[in-house]
Amino acid sequence: MRAILLDYQGRPIRFPEERWRHITANHPEMTAMEETIAETLLNPDQIRRDATDPATVRLYYKWFPGTPYGDKWVKVAVKLLNGDAFVLTALATGSVKRSEGI
Repeated sequence: MRAILLDYQGRPIRFPEERWRHITANHPEMTAMEETIAETLLNPDQIRRDATDPATVRLYYKWFPGTPYGDKWVKVAVKLLNGDAFVLTALATGSVKRSEGI
């Protein structure tokens, strides 16, 4: 287990080591921005439902000016399932995905 993070509602979000390996393998820009994952969950600017799995996946977004890659949104996808919550992935992006807001 890598860590238990809290979201803006105080909900514990599991962040397994396997998910960190997935994130850094698929989104290497996040290696330099690990701390932004916790900050995005705790103080999101926007929360959206995932378009492909709106019942169980939430997308947390937070704007970070001046990252090593310029001004970026950090998006953290969280799976909510049967009282459990865990990080699916995280990435830096230039825009917020169009989907239903929470």
